[in-house]
Amino acid sequence: MNIQVRHIHSFIAVANEKSFARAAEKLNVSQPALSQTIIQLEQTLGFPVFERTTRSVSLTPSGEKLLARARAISQSLEALYGEARSLQLALKNELRVGYMIGTAVQFIPAIVREFERIRPGASLHLQEFDFSDPSAGLRDGKVDCGIIRPPIDLDDIDLVEIAREKCVACLPTGHRLSRQETVVLDDILDEPIIAAPVPGVWRDYWLANDYRVDRPAKVVFEAATVESELQAVASGRGISITADSTAQYYARPGVVFRPIRDMRECVIAIGYRGTPNKLVADFISVVNRVSQGHDG
Repeated sequence: MNIQVRHIHSFIAVANEKSFARAAEKLNVSQPALSQTIIQLEQTLGFPVFERTTRSVSLTPSGEKLLARARAISQSLEALYGEARSLQLALKNELRVGYMIGTAVQFIPAIVREFERIRPGASLHLQEFDFSDPSAGLRDGKVDCGIIRPPIDLDDIDLVEIAREKCVACLPTGHRLSRQETVVLDDILDEPIIAAPVPGVWRDYWLANDYRVDRPAKVVFEAATVESELQAVASGRGISITADSTAQYYARPGVVFRPIRDMRECVIAIGYRGTPNKLVADFISVVNRVSQGHDG
């Protein structure tokens, strides 16, 4: 019996979509090609898996029984592919690390030096991601691990916390709160605010939505980078909420930063999927060592 991976993926797609047209679009193949693949599968099995009419597609009783096993096989294959990719990268001695723009800027130079010291033969590739991808490439598998600021809306990512920072309000110079040494959330929740460009838990966190109750955020501008965020604040469009390291490393004329006394500290973490290979494990160890030895 010659059942191929494409047969399994096609079978699951049609079963999920209950439509050959939608399944073909999802798989990025033509509908006739998908229909032929399912016919090949049924011929190999010796029984039909779908009942087809001009208006509907449904599983046969035999197809229902087969679907659970097909899904389990598909999941096992995905795990196998993931492990193979990790092994390939380990054999190539290459490590792809994503990092969120403005995140861990106080650590990254020392991290790179220390990693290159303990793994002189490894090739370390750093890639910066803006606010449109808070996962720093983890979502799409572009990196092996990422230096990020949780929360992110990915359930299959393991996180290792490496540091915490105070949250600060970024205010235009001359703002009514700029004369205060610190602020509280009640001072700023009704202010027009700059937001990340992509909806989700990360954007919600930096809008302080957990604290708002009946005071929805008045988003007046969306910024994908630290520079565009600070430019928007400096021009008086609104305020923003950011991390203390932004105040330390991105200070510029036109803006002032004030600690928010009653907002929980934000976290810097390394995120990765599954069991880390040796390169990822070594990188995590280096980051932990550097961050713990950093005296701020």
